[in-house]
Amino acid sequence: MKPIVDYEVAATVDPTPIKLLTPGTDFQKYHTSWLEDKWFPFMGFVLGAGSIWYTYTLNRRPFYSGIHVKLGAGIVGATTLYYYKQYRTSYLADKDAMYRHYIQLHPEDFQAPERKKVGELFKEWVPVR
Repeated sequence: MKPIVDYEVAATVDPTPIKLLTPGTDFQKYHTSWLEDKWFPFMGFVLGAGSIWYTYTLNRRPFYSGIHVKLGAGIVGATTLYYYKQYRTSYLADKDAMYRHYIQLHPEDFQAPERKKVGELFKEWVPVR
């Protein structure tokens, strides 16, 4: 049976902060999916149209009444969350770039941690009876 962790690969990983903040060559391959660019607009449409539908249900109005209002609210919600996703992605990219730049300017503050085995982390245990 193959172990869950490949210890040869885990031992060669560079744990320095600059390496952790820099995406590798296959970042897009493992961190994107076909649903990623569709999820926020879909949820915006559901939340926008669903909020109007819920309000109409509480007011005991028929399901098809105000269908244009529900569609309009769904489109506004989808557009809002689409642009929110773009803003969020840009903001997080700028924040990571700022962190990378700071770490490059002050490498002495971000030394690689020394590697310890699990046995070195625990203190000697003596049972008290």
